[in-house]
Amino acid sequence: MLLLAWRNLWRNSRRSLLTLASIACGVAAIMFGQSLIKTIQYQLIEKATGVITGHIQIQDRRVKELKYPEKSMAGLAAIERVLASDPAIDAFEPRIAVTGLVSSTKDCSGVLIVGVDPRRDPRVTTMSTYLRQGSYLTGGPRELFMGDQLAGALGVRLGDKLVVMGQSLDGSMGADNYRIVGLYHTGSVTFDKSILYVTLASLQETLAMQGRANQFVIRLREPERLQEERERLERALQALPVKIATWREIDPELVGVQSYQNAILKIVLAIVFVIVALGILNTVFMSLFERVREFGVLKAIGARPGVLLRLVLTESCMLGVLGGAAGVAVGSALIRYYGEEGLPLPLGDTLAYFLPFETVLHLRFDWPTHREALVAVVVTSLLAALPPALRAARMKPAECLRHR
Repeated sequence: MLLLAWRNLWRNSRRSLLTLASIACGVAAIMFGQSLIKTIQYQLIEKATGVITGHIQIQDRRVKELKYPEKSMAGLAAIERVLASDPAIDAFEPRIAVTGLVSSTKDCSGVLIVGVDPRRDPRVTTMSTYLRQGSYLTGGPRELFMGDQLAGALGVRLGDKLVVMGQSLDGSMGADNYRIVGLYHTGSVTFDKSILYVTLASLQETLAMQGRANQFVIRLREPERLQEERERLERALQALPVKIATWREIDPELVGVQSYQNAILKIVLAIVFVIVALGILNTVFMSLFERVREFGVLKAIGARPGVLLRLVLTESCMLGVLGGAAGVAVGSALIRYYGEEGLPLPLGDTLAYFLPFETVLHLRFDWPTHREALVAVVVTSLLAALPPALRAARMKPAECLRHR
């Protein structure tokens, strides 16, 4: 059966090659599109979790707005003991994140004030890697690390002092002078113009929040085990008045972008599958009409309808497998090339407005989705060949032999 199907496939080599080329181009396009979308999603998640949210956060149970927690937690030592004993956690830190005001002698601006532990923060987030001038926070009193665009808007530079104001625990306004020790540049307007970092101890003092924080930010060793770790922490901290939130709950906008991109990818895949199916359907039908008399002879000497059905489906399956293999080779070469050389992203500047996002993408393989696409192409090949295969099986020997 395989040998006969192989010979039938190449009796009109030009038509078969054209069909194989269309399948290969379709598979390569699918792989490239999957790689592009998945790389963008991977980088968005890495940047969001790496610069601001972490993989998991612990907040007060009463908090309603996860992105900007309005309640603080006491008893930080008990939480730290649980986190320190968890082998799945790579790094963690207590943090205060509040909206406030920063002012210089020339101007003022609304900002997000983030109080971090200078020793632990470089392991939890990547903000220290965006240093442009000066140094990152060292742990000294009232140090300030801010974006270069915000510094330009306020008319200040390295070493100058600014007044940082925020709402204290008792509802009053807390304010202190902070000295700029470092300027960062991420390329994101949201970060460079509206987020500043100070030491946790200094911000606790400014806002009368000694011994308190409004979030623990956690980085996992294996981010793909996010839900499993969340459930483990919920069991370990169930006696405390806290809640566990993953980055998906803290940043639902990012999840929405993911869903939108996946929907677009599915539409593109459906279009490619239709093109592949039409190409195979045309090839098999043309081959069928050319071999009607042959099928009649086979039936006349005793071939059952199932034999013709299997023969046509085997030929179509061969087309799908060969075209898919060629497409995987071409797609892999494209992804490997742009993985090394990088692919300029036209929308990179738009995405970078919200997050520190690279405008050149280095594509990544995503073999689980690539394998799904390849299997779908082979299945599509078989389904497209089913109508002509059934027609061949139902042909009557006398009618086939009279066919011209």
